[in-house]
Amino acid sequence: MDPNSKLKLLRSVWLLDQIPDRQLATLEGFLSPTDYEDGAVIFEEGSQGDSLYFVTSGKVRISKHVSGDQMKDLAILGPGDCFGEMVLVEAVARSARATAVGGTALLRLHREDLDRWLKSHPELALDFFSELVQVLSKRLRRTSNELTMIFDLSRLLLERIRTGPELLAKVLDRVLPHLEGSWSAAAYLYNVFNDEMDLAAGQGGFDFEPLRANLPEAAAWLDPQNYYVALPGNGRAHAHGYLLLHADAALSEDMRAEAGRTLTTVAHLLASALENIDFRTEASLRERLKENRPHGPNI
Repeated sequence: MDPNSKLKLLRSVWLLDQIPDRQLATLEGFLSPTDYEDGAVIFEEGSQGDSLYFVTSGKVRISKHVSGDQMKDLAILGPGDCFGEMVLVEAVARSARATAVGGTALLRLHREDLDRWLKSHPELALDFFSELVQVLSKRLRRTSNELTMIFDLSRLLLERIRTGPELLAKVLDRVLPHLEGSWSAAAYLYNVFNDEMDLAAGQGGFDFEPLRANLPEAAAWLDPQNYYVALPGNGRAHAHGYLLLHADAALSEDMRAEAGRTLTTVAHLLASALENIDFRTEASLRERLKENRPHGPNI
């Protein structure tokens, strides 16, 4: 990467956007370029860290173990993002795994190199660590917001909800306020009688019908404002349904990655809840059939 491109990248990083160009240019000599192939682990959860990373191209998946070998995605980072910043505050073990998504190029800043850079420009230290606190605060707010949403959904799923449409309407009421910006949403459920996906709940005034013609199989952003995610069928031949969401304003790639990760979590929770509703409905129907069955010998 040529010096001008490197400086432009560093200028795009929120952590460094208050550093004057002249001093920022001196940071280049402390940065080590590193390349990773798709799927390569940059660092493991629990490993000892000593470096901050800046993404120059490609993407990085930040994920965490939740049970056994199961991993939960925390973020997908792209060019201009930084990660691993906690090691600049104290020498702690990595709290998550970082993995390359596609061919990925990074700039690595070792903690000792950062100390040398700041000692050579002590007037920058206060601004740098002030920006670092803001980065950490932003990520904490996002994590707190998602935890609050999951807590709200968990309480909702404990309620005795009788039908899928009722559940979906209540879920949209809970989820949309947790997303950044203004959103519309529509939820569709599979109808076994006509073998189609019927509208089950909606919120906002956006017309989703034109989007339904060519939906992908996997969760995806259809464009910078519209997102699709299926509600998995858990072994069935078809999905339970799907969600379509529309953001009133076009979202940045970072915001799309954040919202997509959150909505995928919601979809998996919804699929399990719909499975439970189906099970209770089928059990209730079986009991009613038993009660209405005639007694005695057939004539």
